[in-house]
Amino acid sequence: MELIALVLLVQGGGGLINNLTGGSRSWFVLNYVEMPDALRVTAYAVMVLLGLVLVVRRFGWDWLRG
Repeated sequence: MELIALVLLVQGGGGLINNLTGGSRSWFVLNYVEMPDALRVTAYAVMVLLGLVLVVRRFGWDWLRG
């Protein structure tokens, strides 16, 4: 479960930053799927949220706060 959360956070966060800064296609998975840019950015944000939900469900809010 931790691996899935990590992949979602890395792909989502990196892809979101990459698309918002106008970077190249790089290795972020949704950059290779044909879809409108607004939908791609939204999908990356959803990936980050899902990754955070998995982390919180696994470790709890106390772990996230430090």
